Amino acid sequence: MNTIADAVILVVSFVSLALIGQLVVNKVVKIDVLEKHHSAGEAMMGVVGTLFSVLLGFMVASAMDKYQSAQMYGQMEASNVASVFRVARGLSDIDRPRIRKLCRAYSDDVVNTEWPLMEKRVKINHGWKTYQELWEAVVSVVPENDRQSNLQQGLIGSMQSLGEQRRARILLSETSMPYALWLVVGFGALITVAFTYIFASAFPRVQGFMTTLVATAMALNIWLLSAYSSPYSGELAIKPSMFLLLKEAVFTAPDTRARFLHDDPPVSPAPAALKAK
Repeated sequence: MNTIADAVILVVSFVSLALIGQLVVNKVVKIDVLEKHHSAGEAMMGVVGTLFSVLLGFMVASAMDKYQSAQMYGQMEASNVASVFRVARGLSDIDRPRIRKLCRAYSDDVVNTEWPLMEKRVKINHGWKTYQELWEAVVSVVPENDRQSNLQQGLIGSMQSLGEQRRARILLSETSMPYALWLVVGFGALITVAFTYIFASAFPRVQGFMTTLVATAMALNIWLLSAYSSPYSGELAIKPSMFLLLKEAVFTAPDTRARFLHDDPPVSPAPAALKAK
């Protein structure tokens, strides 16, 4: 329920129910009777309307925070992949192409396989194999000098951050708002609209127009809550823009040795090893 078509259907359905309810109340209850309850209804509507508006506002704000977190996790994950890819250029002729190839394969898995699964809220199992292979390639690096040893430490730090962002992204894609909360939102909206029937008017069309506006506002807020609660699908779906940028601008770099890189002296043996000799 997070596309434009869903929004239109929700608004039409909600407005139709509100107008039908108003028509039934106006036929069953006389205006004189409703006018006698205006003061009590106004006070109760103020309480109910305030409670529901605060609840709905907090829920929408929480969903927007979730949406922004999902955006951030994807961007940081792609940034860490880029860091691994770039730092790997300072490694040996064996480790450099292997790690860079796995970076490309991992990004392809995220864009072509995982992202479509996240749109469908399907459990993700595919990309974990490439992720594990990338980890194994990083920890299997045998530094040839102090510089490569420092580079490996940087690669491990980037991989740790990458793993954290990946797990957070997948977790957000598989979680959704509980059905119990949807029931609370639905009943709260109906009750709020029902309170407007007490304020009957001698001009049914004017009252119908105002009821339509209230019902439309309720429906649009509920749709907004649904759209932000599903950050990877629907009209507001987050796209793998950063991973696509990697493929276009970062992964095109050659896997050859860095042109400013000179041969470094080998790693000095540890003091314990010298003493043993």
